Amino acid sequence: MIPNRLTNAILYFVQIQLKMSSVAKATRAQTKLYLLGDSVTELRGGKLPSLRMALGFFLHHHLELKETIRQSSAVTITEIAKCWQKATIPMRDHQNCQTKLEQTFEEWRLLKKNKARTSPTQLARESDFVSRLEDLFDVAHADALTKTSVLQEDKDFLLAQREKGRRGSMAGVDETLATKKKRASKREEEILATRQRMEQIKK
Repeated sequence: MIPNRLTNAILYFVQIQLKMSSVAKATRAQTKLYLLGDSVTELRGGKLPSLRMALGFFLHHHLELKETIRQSSAVTITEIAKCWQKATIPMRDHQNCQTKLEQTFEEWRLLKKNKARTSPTQLARESDFVSRLEDLFDVAHADALTKTSVLQEDKDFLLAQREKGRRGSMAGVDETLATKKKRASKREEEILATRQRMEQIKK
């Protein structure tokens, strides 16, 4: 026979575990976002951020961390900018990027407000929105493809990211940059060696 005190302890432990499990399930349910699925807590991957990633990160800060719309858009664009900087592609002004993100949020908010409707118009709008979720959240500078300071490889990468499925990855961009740095370093070494030979000849 198991002593009553031990039995009560076991029952108490089981109740605590069940309660923790139900809380965890409720928390997971809360992080599911209308049309988006899971919220986004960090921007990862070898591609430039998609609309889903940008809006999901924004909503994580606005709905879960309780930040204002402006605060949420500011921190989201700051994180997005890191990805674009890594790809060495110029962006629009941050304020313009925030405005675009906030407009996307307003579009999502209105769809969610009317989600109970099953009219053809609502369903068509939801379908259109979902079809764009994996597209690039495009905040490229208007002259990104014509600026002479932007390498052709980076322009090609931007064009590929604008395609459905955002073709390509920054891993390829990093390899290209590494190759260029290696070539530049080799040229510098050759120039330095030539100078040293010239100085020896003069002596």
